[in-house]
Amino acid sequence: MSEKETEKAPIAVSKSFMAVGPTLHYSHKNVQICWLLALAAFGVSCLFWSKIVTGIFWSFKAQAAVDPASWRLDQSITSGVNIFEYPWQILVLGLLMGILAIVPVLLSQLMSFRYSVPLILMVCFIANLPGFAICLLISCIAVACRPLRFRSRFIAIALCAAPQLVYWGYFGGAQGVEAIKWGVSFTPWICAWLDALVIAGLVLGIGHYTRYKPGLTWIFTTLTLVIAVVVFEKAIGFDELDYNLCVANKNPDNLRMFHDRSISEALDATIQDPATQEYLEDSSYSADSIARRAELKVDMQEKLQSTDSWPDWFIVPDSLKYQQEKINLINEYDMFISMRPDSHRIPIVLYYKAMVTEYAPDTALLVQKEVLHFYRHYPHERARKTWWTLYRDYGSSPESIEARWRLAKHNAGQKTLGQAEELLAEAQIMLAAVHTKLSEAESAPSGGLFGLFHKPADTAITMSKLEDLRTRLDRLQLLISSENRTDDPGSIERLAKFVMLNPYATDYAQHLDGLLEQTDTNDKLRDNILLAQAKLVDDEHRRAEKLAELHAEHSKTDGGMLALYELGLLQISMGHRLDPDNTEFRQKFFGQARTNLEKFIELYPNSLYIEQVKKNLDGLPAG
Repeated sequence: MSEKETEKAPIAVSKSFMAVGPTLHYSHKNVQICWLLALAAFGVSCLFWSKIVTGIFWSFKAQAAVDPASWRLDQSITSGVNIFEYPWQILVLGLLMGILAIVPVLLSQLMSFRYSVPLILMVCFIANLPGFAICLLISCIAVACRPLRFRSRFIAIALCAAPQLVYWGYFGGAQGVEAIKWGVSFTPWICAWLDALVIAGLVLGIGHYTRYKPGLTWIFTTLTLVIAVVVFEKAIGFDELDYNLCVANKNPDNLRMFHDRSISEALDATIQDPATQEYLEDSSYSADSIARRAELKVDMQEKLQSTDSWPDWFIVPDSLKYQQEKINLINEYDMFISMRPDSHRIPIVLYYKAMVTEYAPDTALLVQKEVLHFYRHYPHERARKTWWTLYRDYGSSPESIEARWRLAKHNAGQKTLGQAEELLAEAQIMLAAVHTKLSEAESAPSGGLFGLFHKPADTAITMSKLEDLRTRLDRLQLLISSENRTDDPGSIERLAKFVMLNPYATDYAQHLDGLLEQTDTNDKLRDNILLAQAKLVDDEHRRAEKLAELHAEHSKTDGGMLALYELGLLQISMGHRLDPDNTEFRQKFFGQARTNLEKFIELYPNSLYIEQVKKNLDGLPAG
């Protein structure tokens, strides 16, 4: 073959499997700057995603990479800022996830695969989405491959982003919810897919006319990020985010640590422990196992009442270490208050903090039934400052009604009865307004698809709590009224002592006996002391007799009136506790309760309790 023929022959050049995008044809320095800007905007997007989902800007956990259960997107939908309470969160999640889903793929297509690798690593280690990062890796490799580089770049990128769709479809739905909610829980990812297509369409559409100059990717990434941040801040807010993540799920009413639990198993394990057995045998405890168990429970009772701690000999399981849980909760509440002092959620946080501080074990029940039960309706001095802060700084909040009742009790115990009556009068007015507001919220129609969405609660006070609070306000208001005292200092002193007696204390009965000895038959407080003593009788039938006798002897006093009311409630309770098949005795108790409650309405038509009595009557079974 001649030299001329050789020169004319085409030279075959092999092309690499991974292609280089059109953006790399421009000045390398300009390309690098725009890539770094896109990298920065994407990194901030990952940080923001981590913040709104977990509450912290960097939440990577190594175990998440190997645990497919942690790949689920449930927590971003229902934990923290719940999309069913904050619908704008759907848009925020969609915008951010759209950025995470499409920007690495765009860079891989317009530049080259290696430029997308840092972004994939950011998704894995900053956004803490290792499973999603794997899908991105597949997409970025696919879009950079020559077989998938179609004439239409938009079609190519839409097809190559299919792994993200698979991820959202498999891991994106909320679990443990009704079918319609499960379907709605995919709306953030539908929004993310549309957002991703919009970003890709704008970058590629404008890029087609600008010959894919660098800069479009970081500009639209930043613009989308800014929209997400603005929508989040305006519609939700970081203070609301911190509240939902740090406080909303720390309602002490819902924490299992403060629910009733048996100590029998832990006590058995302690008694059977060899080291503990040796200690108990060397101590002054009884040799008889039954008597020793009773002595140990009394030892527990005394230790909990004096120091709020378990005895040293008791092997305490984690489920009974409530003291540390209280400390942790109070620290979290204080942290939120210091971080977000201007949040409108502060009254709720103060309410939770005060309630946790009030929680104390009912040691009498611990001894009788080996059950750890917490009471909270006695105002301890240790929580008084928190209640005062709630009342002083947030006196118009529903939570401050509870604060007023607690502070009124303290004032009455310090013989400043005028201040106590003012607080109770304020509380009664506020209670009526809050009751109306809660009733309207409950009766509001919530049907259809939009019924799945509901506003987050503005207060920790529920309707049941409000009714309980109403009862306590009425009782205290009646107790400290002129009906139970005179201007005599001794009368006021006795009333102040009676108001602050703790019915859960081991010496409560002795204090009642002492107060009763200080009164004569004409003392205005005597009937209330007798009522408190009657309520301490363990046997229900004997207690019912005591209440009936008290009402018969003091029918014209508030103690006698309340004895009749308590008798009706006791008979209702006795009827409900009977087996449903025991129709005869159930109807007997319900009939007696109906008779007594109707008698109450007849005798005391202007009583503060009249509405509650009517509700109890309406709730009685027919027959």
